[in-house]
Amino acid sequence: MGFLDFTAATIKALAWPIAVVVIVILLRAEVANLLARITKIKHKNSEIDLAREVEAAAISADKALGAVTDADSDSERARINRLAEDSPRGAILDAWLSVEEAMTDYEKRHGIEYANSHTPPHHRIQSIQWNNLDTPALGQGVLQMLDKLRRIRNDAVHGTDSDVTPETARNYADLAARVKAKLEEA
Repeated sequence: MGFLDFTAATIKALAWPIAVVVIVILLRAEVANLLARITKIKHKNSEIDLAREVEAAAISADKALGAVTDADSDSERARINRLAEDSPRGAILDAWLSVEEAMTDYEKRHGIEYANSHTPPHHRIQSIQWNNLDTPALGQGVLQMLDKLRRIRNDAVHGTDSDVTPETARNYADLAARVKAKLEEA
């Protein structure tokens, strides 16, 4: 292979990748707008639709949790709304942390042996479920909502901010506040 053949083969191999990079650079604002609309993630055989999961959790929460007094103060709600606008994933994580604090308080009140902050949440939920069999302080719906919130939180953690809309984050925070209120009541 001579020098000219090598040069021709190199140009042929790099033409399309260079064209794609140039187009992405020229259209980066439009590409960013398109990425912001993504609410569904697909990878190999799995698919995650966070908005649909939160919506389904909200529907089952209405059945499972019943009426709950407004658990968040106005300042807390405003803080969550700001966080949801700035970082939707951050709002979901923040809401989950408040649920974990309520779980810890519940475990202490009911004498459930909780390990520490390194114990996976699903193990803590299982120990609460086992304790709930003996003394049913929580309804089965609250326990199911805890698990749904945990799974949605996991999906959000492994995604990006463009995978979670601010509205989805606000809905998640509302559900988390309702579950937290039920844990505090029990």
